[in-house]
Amino acid sequence: MNFNDALREATRLTKARLAELQEDVILVRDLQGRIRVLLANANPENRPKEPFKKALKTLRQDLTGKLGAGVYVYGKKDVFLFREDFPNMDLPELAACTVLDEGAGFKVYLHDRLLTGTEWNANPIAETDHPKRFTLFSMKGGVGRSTSAAILAWHLARKGKRVLVFDLDLESPGVGTTLLGPSLPRFGIVDWFVEDALGQGDAVLSEMVDESRLGDGTSGRIAVAPAFGTDTGDYLAKQGRAYLERGPDGYEPWPDRLKRLVGSLEHQETPDVVLLDSRTGLHDTSAALVLAMGANTLLFAVDSRQTWSAYRFLFLHWRGHPNVREFRDKLWVVGSMVPRRDTQSYVDGLRDNAWQLFLESVYDKEEEGLDSVFNFAQADEAGNHYPREILWDEGLTSFDPLEAWQEAPVQAAYGAFLEWFDKVLLAGVENS
Repeated sequence: MNFNDALREATRLTKARLAELQEDVILVRDLQGRIRVLLANANPENRPKEPFKKALKTLRQDLTGKLGAGVYVYGKKDVFLFREDFPNMDLPELAACTVLDEGAGFKVYLHDRLLTGTEWNANPIAETDHPKRFTLFSMKGGVGRSTSAAILAWHLARKGKRVLVFDLDLESPGVGTTLLGPSLPRFGIVDWFVEDALGQGDAVLSEMVDESRLGDGTSGRIAVAPAFGTDTGDYLAKQGRAYLERGPDGYEPWPDRLKRLVGSLEHQETPDVVLLDSRTGLHDTSAALVLAMGANTLLFAVDSRQTWSAYRFLFLHWRGHPNVREFRDKLWVVGSMVPRRDTQSYVDGLRDNAWQLFLESVYDKEEEGLDSVFNFAQADEAGNHYPREILWDEGLTSFDPLEAWQEAPVQAAYGAFLEWFDKVLLAGVENS
């Protein structure tokens, strides 16, 4: 028996008792990996008393016997939790839980109590009264994500857009200084998170955005909220506090704090388009930017085994996400640093790996009989999996857009990507 076996066995044993329990069941796995059974019937008085008691006794014996009381499951006295015992506590909602299995008309759900990773289960944002948002995300560094954010900001400004860029890679900030150089505002994003927890977030808002010289000569504007500013001081001391789930009024989930920050600066700066440069990898901050912001997400990828293995962890997790249909059409694969030799062969490899990943997880199966099927053929260029290519160019290897803007390499590398971006993702964004 191990961590994975325990959940599979608990699911099997619980499913076998659904017909007698006559209700949905939530398996709650704690931080250590121990499992408890939550019976969350809102009307417990309607439970079939004798069959229900018998099913509980059998299930308790099965779980503690198979998983080991105190090892992968709680002891006999603590195996079960009942909604009626927690009248003043917010219990897990079924809509936010992963479906593990079902039988007899009822389901077995999972609620995982995690230190990190919880935000990849989050429900996507519902409201739409905000500027068009784009998250730039990658599973590994060195794929040109921040450079792409800078070039995309320039491209949008040249089209007359007011652009607001957030440097939210707080562990490895880059796009802020790339776009602003030494001309930083007094404060940055880490300052706001620290001050906000003390009820002073509004005091720094007006001094944490500056305008990039990269927008000079365009008909638009590039405003930047960097990770840090000239008066940030001890960055590590603040960065270590930036992820607190505490706002001015007490506990507040980090994604909600992030939404408040982004919304406040959107109100202040009135952009047409917002670019959110994300942290690399599976951290909860990345999850908040992919799921909680209502943004189209550009998934940067190179065609390597490491890239697809890492993305597979995330996509297969999403396969069981209860709200996957609400955000999957906002996921777009970007093939970054595509080599100029054997380009088509390389892009075909990217496409095939991405398609397999989407097919296994977020694309609908044709045989499911759905009214509306979200699925694309492997070679369909309209598919979310189809890689929008950014070519590798030697002229951009040490690119400093403020010191030496290189028009020819930028157009050569990014021309096709920017054309696709305008046609597919920028539709409906009016000039200011």
